[in-house]
Amino acid sequence: MELSDLQAFQAVAQCGGVTQAAQRLNKVQSGVSARIKNLERELGVELFARQGRGMLLTANGRSLLDYADRILLLAREAVDSVAGQAPSGRFRLGAMESTSASRLPQLLGAFHARYPEVALELVTGTSADLARAVREYALDAAFVSEPVHGEGLEKRPAFREELVLVAAKTQPTLTSPGQLGSLALLVFSHGCAYRKRLEDWAASGGGEAPRTVELGSYQTMLGCAASGMGVAIMPRSVTGLLAGTAGVSVHELPPEISQVRTSLVWRKGDRTGAVKALAAMLEEQPEEQAEEGPGASIPVSSID
Repeated sequence: MELSDLQAFQAVAQCGGVTQAAQRLNKVQSGVSARIKNLERELGVELFARQGRGMLLTANGRSLLDYADRILLLAREAVDSVAGQAPSGRFRLGAMESTSASRLPQLLGAFHARYPEVALELVTGTSADLARAVREYALDAAFVSEPVHGEGLEKRPAFREELVLVAAKTQPTLTSPGQLGSLALLVFSHGCAYRKRLEDWAASGGGEAPRTVELGSYQTMLGCAASGMGVAIMPRSVTGLLAGTAGVSVHELPPEISQVRTSLVWRKGDRTGAVKALAAMLEEQPEEQAEEGPGASIPVSSID
């Protein structure tokens, strides 16, 4: 089994077919197909189920992909380390929508200027989904909200955020969960760390749990909040970035709810050159660091 075989296999698995994989690898389709067939013959199992022009991973294929991802990651890391090269290649980064909008444009712009050979791919999602994607090798690293649960990850403090409530402009000042009344909670899907904080705060009032309305963007949340439909929770840094803020009011939350930290997480022992470079750039922003201080790398399992 050669690395080039695994590269062809990984590309077909990610692209869903030989044609797209060959284009990504800059190879002829027949060559990619031959490598897949040779790999299947060597292992004695089918790695793909052929469906027309598409190819779906079999159970054996999914098992091999996990190993292929790790092997190719280590091979790339070894080459970069020995050659002393700057980070290069594909870098799959995840982030919460709020972090992507308010914190990352300047950071990633500087990262791209410093490391132009890195092909950066940014994916947004909830903290729980992003952490799971990192553990499952779908992402190389991700910015997620604390607390981060689950073993197999390491992290570095990145940003501090202040969470606030956003409601209609006519809404009287909200100082306690009992004032929510009939207002709905405007939230992202389950897995959003900010949603959990808002639901816990609402439940601490002891009354009937408010209904929740799941929405797909902060822009939609602001519009629904401005209409008087309910209240949303979001970082204060986001409120000034979105159109429609003029139609809403911003309400402070108690410190135990409002103060939250965003961390960069990656698989334990798999800090690639790109992840190291991004973590180093975070160290250049001391005013944004959390309590652990620059350079901290903490196994998540030790703080759960």
